[in-house]
Amino acid sequence: MSRVLVTGASGGLGGGVVAAFADAGWQVAGTSRGEPPEPNAAAPPVHWLRADLADPAGARSAVDGAVAAFGGLDALVCLVGGYHATPIDELSWTDVDRLLQLDLRPTVEAVVAARPALEASGAGAIVTVGAKSALSPGSRMSAYAAAKAGVIAFSAALAAELRPRGVRVNCVLPGTIDTPANREMLPDAKRGTWVDPRQLGELIRFLASPESAPLSGAAIPVG
Repeated sequence: MSRVLVTGASGGLGGGVVAAFADAGWQVAGTSRGEPPEPNAAAPPVHWLRADLADPAGARSAVDGAVAAFGGLDALVCLVGGYHATPIDELSWTDVDRLLQLDLRPTVEAVVAARPALEASGAGAIVTVGAKSALSPGSRMSAYAAAKAGVIAFSAALAAELRPRGVRVNCVLPGTIDTPANREMLPDAKRGTWVDPRQLGELIRFLASPESAPLSGAAIPVG
């Protein structure tokens, strides 16, 4: 049975991703920075790990917990991230650093911690989450776009470095994801092109699975 660690699994996208893996028969470990969701008989089975992924010790603890629970790790999915818009006339390095800490650092720390276990699996996979707006940013997105562009570049470099070691790396670039938080933030938006979390979860599962074995180094726009 394949084993995956999903960082930020308790967030808005996490439910769709966890369900996609669990329904396909994967063992799923998920991280939550705060208290994990309450047990729910209708929810997919998840081995919850409380960890701050921006902290190297937190990332190592999460990976160690998943490996201890499952006996190894076949895939890492990096969902931790967030959005904040700042107009350029109000932008400071504090704003940029906040987005780097939120969107880039947790991915870096999770990958650094999980790499040995993924290499040991013999056919490991990493899936990261960038953003379409990193390629074509809108107004007030300078800090966010820079942080997500960092995720894309980091993922591409990882793909080149880790493929010879048996680990594939791909990055998905969603548009606006249809989450409760985004609906609250954008109540008047037309949601026809928004990305469904479960559909994105299915794509992420595919990228993490042996079905996509020839694919590494891709940055895939979604929505």
